[in-house]
Amino acid sequence: MEIVIPILTPFKGDKIDQNAMAEHAGRLTKEGADIIFVAGSTGLGVALSTQEKMLALEAVYSSTKKVIFQVGGLNLYDIKELLSYSKKFDIIGVAAIAPYYFQRIPEGDLVRYYKDICSSSPHDVYVYNYPLATGKDIIPKVIREAGCIKGLKDTTSELFHSLQYKRDIQGIKVYTGTDTLILSAFTSGLDGVVAGSGNYALDIIVKIRESVKRNDIKEGLKLQFKLSRLIDLARQYGQFSANYELAKVLRGYDVGEPRAPIYPLSDEEKNELRIKSLEIYRD
Repeated sequence: MEIVIPILTPFKGDKIDQNAMAEHAGRLTKEGADIIFVAGSTGLGVALSTQEKMLALEAVYSSTKKVIFQVGGLNLYDIKELLSYSKKFDIIGVAAIAPYYFQRIPEGDLVRYYKDICSSSPHDVYVYNYPLATGKDIIPKVIREAGCIKGLKDTTSELFHSLQYKRDIQGIKVYTGTDTLILSAFTSGLDGVVAGSGNYALDIIVKIRESVKRNDIKEGLKLQFKLSRLIDLARQYGQFSANYELAKVLRGYDVGEPRAPIYPLSDEEKNELRIKSLEIYRD
């Protein structure tokens, strides 16, 4: 039951604040995160340049080696550059989201895409499946035919969708990327969760895991409902922006700001979010 946190990428102006990112990664790992996922959706990874992704990896690695580095995208040259750079780091693995924007890419080309990544990667390769964002669902057949995938982050709303990978692919590690399914993931046999809400509510996620270990599902459900209320609140203000402010409010330290086109909240929004989130958190 691993807890993986897709870490926020802190910005100061238009530049990544490596010190803030390193500090945040260190605190998360000390407080219960098993792995840090770098340059994922929560970390605004698709909006980072190749060089910025390298800087993000450097920052997190200065605090922990327990890293999965997201390298996928639309430019295979850039992906291979990131894979080559990752050789310098003794990390757990790399992840790759499917090529997005271009619709109707044949299954065979998706297989080739992941084979190309595997052939260039010095680390284990994980699929990052996010159909809502990419327009493509990486089905078990694609992973089997690629023949080189160690694990998968499945960001879909149905638990059974994630469980199908465990059923159909022997030995693969499967994590849900849906924060509202954390309790279900821990009780159903998945390997863990990749939870963006862990940037601000890691303590709640750790308690959910502990409740499952004690077989106290009633307590776990209560905690899951609290976490889901915080997630719903974040979505009201724009989840990717709200994550930064919630981390500051609930964890007590600054993790910087997002960068356009993900704009920081206004002062009025920040104040409203602070009041409402503390009310939920303390309930």
